[in-house]
Amino acid sequence: MKPFIKICGITNSHDLDYVTSLDIDAVGFNLFFESKRHVNTSDLNQLYKLVPEHIHIFLIFVNAKEEFVSECLNSFPDAIPQFHGDETIEYCESFDREYIKAIRVRQGLSLEKINATYKSAKMLLFDSYDSKEFGGTGQSFDLSLLNEDVSVPFLVAGGINASNFKEALLIDTCIGVDICSSIEKSPGRKDHSKTKDLVEKIRSFHV
Repeated sequence: MKPFIKICGITNSHDLDYVTSLDIDAVGFNLFFESKRHVNTSDLNQLYKLVPEHIHIFLIFVNAKEEFVSECLNSFPDAIPQFHGDETIEYCESFDREYIKAIRVRQGLSLEKINATYKSAKMLLFDSYDSKEFGGTGQSFDLSLLNEDVSVPFLVAGGINASNFKEALLIDTCIGVDICSSIEKSPGRKDHSKTKDLVEKIRSFHV
């Protein structure tokens, strides 16, 4: 099965048109107000209409109020919420929608506990830990910290680039990668040449 490729941090139609012309599976729009890649709901409404039917749409929330999440999911019924903060399992399941839970990886993380807690998730996303930011830092993490069995399928994020994507895809239960900062000119602006090159490298890799 070919790796799942998600490109996150899309903020404009120019980049969206380009990345969705490539052989990718999903795009992510960040609704966290403090993110450098934040998209407001008015702009999202326009971008949402431009996404081809075969591409999955993920909406990234970070410790958002339930009312805001519900409003967004009602407005964008085909979108899948990605909870990237400190959300509880009760919170994640409360919207009666398939969801992704992002886990920031650091020493002491109990994958056994993650397995037990988030078994209802569509997939997990393992990202690097930063005490000040929730993702999109471009920093990788020690992939050996995922050396235990993870029962829920997952993506690896955190500075995924041409030099480390193979290591990520060789981890058991890893189904793909989430790419953001390594293919940018600046936060929220994609470098199309880098994007194409990395996508093609991933597609040519066979586990």
